[in-house]
Amino acid sequence: MIGSIIKEILGLFVDDEILAIGILAIVGLAAAITLVQWGGPTVVALVLVIGLPAILVADVLLTLRRSAKQ
Repeated sequence: MIGSIIKEILGLFVDDEILAIGILAIVGLAAAITLVQWGGPTVVALVLVIGLPAILVADVLLTLRRSAKQ
């Protein structure tokens, strides 16, 4: 039972790899900005608030293109 739950959770990330990689990249960028102290909390918030929806929109557009070609 626990194995199937873990497979389902991993399936959420593997199912749409572009979205998962994009989210990890944006969160990693925000973490790097925080660690290197390039900007304050406002800069990190802007990176997250702008970056995450942009990744989502890009992923939706890629999915629409893929489905239109089929």
